[in-house]
Amino acid sequence: MMHLNQTLGAALLALLIALFAAACGSGGDTQQQETPAAAQAAQAEQEQAQPVPQADQQAQAAEQAQPAEQQAVAEAPPAVDPLQPVAIDELSPRLALLAEGGYPVYVSEDGFTIALGTPDLGVGQQRVSIVVEGPEGLVEFPALALTYWPDGGDAAPAEALASFTRFPDGIRGFHLAQLELDQAGLWVVNLRVPTVDGFTELPLSVQVRAETLAPAVGQQAPSSANRTLRDVEGAEQLSTGAEPDAALYELTVAEALSAGQPFVIVFASPGFCTNAFCGPQVEVLSELRLLHPEGVAYIHVDLYENPLEVRRGEVPVETPLLEEWGLETDEWTFIVGADGLVAARFEAFAPIEEVEAALTEVLARG
Repeated sequence: MMHLNQTLGAALLALLIALFAAACGSGGDTQQQETPAAAQAAQAEQEQAQPVPQADQQAQAAEQAQPAEQQAVAEAPPAVDPLQPVAIDELSPRLALLAEGGYPVYVSEDGFTIALGTPDLGVGQQRVSIVVEGPEGLVEFPALALTYWPDGGDAAPAEALASFTRFPDGIRGFHLAQLELDQAGLWVVNLRVPTVDGFTELPLSVQVRAETLAPAVGQQAPSSANRTLRDVEGAEQLSTGAEPDAALYELTVAEALSAGQPFVIVFASPGFCTNAFCGPQVEVLSELRLLHPEGVAYIHVDLYENPLEVRRGEVPVETPLLEEWGLETDEWTFIVGADGLVAARFEAFAPIEEVEAALTEVLARG
């Protein structure tokens, strides 16, 4: 009996050992099934760690450089053939009048006419005035997008907005922008004008000088001896305007400079304001005088020395001050500080809001 129990115990122990071995074998199969996946991962890591051949490195570098090259191409100036100013004898009488006044006129093949009201451009920040007329008349969009760049260069085009400003007559108007021109030479100013079909691109060829002809901001104002009421019998001998404001003819430029007094001076012929950029600038000057009556002098210089004779149809005689100030177009406004330096300048018509803002800044500086 005792021998039988020993035999049964041994058999039971052998059975338990066999069951345990089978369980371990099953676990071993699971590990063996996972081994190929782990081996593949280890092999991939090993391949990534291996040095890349030189040819493959060059291919990867070229692939990584491709987006930068595409961006550079996108930023490069577009290849355009800019419009050139049209010769006077090829223009209609109305446009020829503009060109004779010194304002470049451009005509596109799709019926747009563009006139530049500020041709005296130099290096630095410049005020640019443009009149655009399309097949249906004056372009009056509140703003026009434009880009500009040195012609023939590879610099990325700069961007600006040209805001529309209406003349006091409520009919005419122009677009005005501030451009930063960093080098002399020919520039392309490209206007983007909305049309019924989308947009029309109007690239203009514009000349930028190293220095402007007229005094630039920061330069000394010429000490001119303009005529005053002391030199004539009445203000009508100093202005082609119908009703001259006598207060604009009391001081010479030289006297204002000597007194250290800020002043605003306008060169214009109010009786013969006939082109697209000529506005009631002398009236603006009189309005400014009423708004800021103290501490500022206001001076008007007519373009003609003989206003009475000009109004009678006789030959006009230009004032020598135009040459002294380097003025080649019909209407100019300068604000000169107490230090005698030009603080602001406006070629062609400038509305009272624009001029007063500049004057207020000058007065705030003292």
